[in-house]
Amino acid sequence: MPFLLNTGTGQVRCTYCGRVISGQPIVVKTCCINRPWVFCSEECYNRFLRQWLRNQEAHRSKGVLRKDIL
Repeated sequence: MPFLLNTGTGQVRCTYCGRVISGQPIVVKTCCINRPWVFCSEECYNRFLRQWLRNQEAHRSKGVLRKDIL
């Protein structure tokens, strides 16, 4: 499960959608991604989280993984 990290990373673009971040970013790290992901909003983070959880379930059950997340 992803967990939140310190938000003082200095990155200015959202890793998921590519928008420029004007406010406080949301920074998370997962067990399968070596670098932290930076999100511009809760909505963007929730979309990522839904896809990430689907991929984790598909991986466990040997189903089809979605290539657009990694």
